[in-house]
Amino acid sequence: MSMSYLIDGYNLLHAMGLLRGRAGPTGLEKARLGLLGLLRAVYGEEAKTVTVVFDAANAPPGASPDEEYRGIRVRFAVEQEQADDLIETLIRHDSAPQRLTVVSDDRRVRQAAERRHCVVSGCDEYLEWLERHRRERSRASQGADVKPEHISQAEAQHWAREFASLQNDPGLKELSDPPEFWEEVEGDGRSS
Repeated sequence: MSMSYLIDGYNLLHAMGLLRGRAGPTGLEKARLGLLGLLRAVYGEEAKTVTVVFDAANAPPGASPDEEYRGIRVRFAVEQEQADDLIETLIRHDSAPQRLTVVSDDRRVRQAAERRHCVVSGCDEYLEWLERHRRERSRASQGADVKPEHISQAEAQHWAREFASLQNDPGLKELSDPPEFWEEVEGDGRSS
């Protein structure tokens, strides 16, 4: 049986550098959707094994406590005080905790996962795993034997389009990629 993943959503977004400073509701929504899109791209058909938990305080208006995004289960901690409480509840009620990977840098969440003998991954470690997994999937789908040194121009353009609106978001302005990245993908058709 395959592994399941329980991800502390805002914790991971902070580790990715997408939530430094104050981000308004639009910025938070864009960051959440960017993360979910990245996870879907990496996990593909295995997306159903992923649950991402966010605090309800920053949920989109009218969000239900349990949603789905292209196969990924998205939970908002509506009935709990914060996401950590919901994550701990989900860990406690998991029927196969040894096959559950909990992704968080929060000490309380990590301790709860360790008590149930879950696999525990810090956010940086998980982001490195995501990148390796993304490359492996890309190589497997292309049938290539050589690991690329850099992402392809098409891939850079794809991600530039995905996150283009974040570059000009005043709440996330300081978080955008260095100008060199945008210069590399100038031919992607996005408006400046």
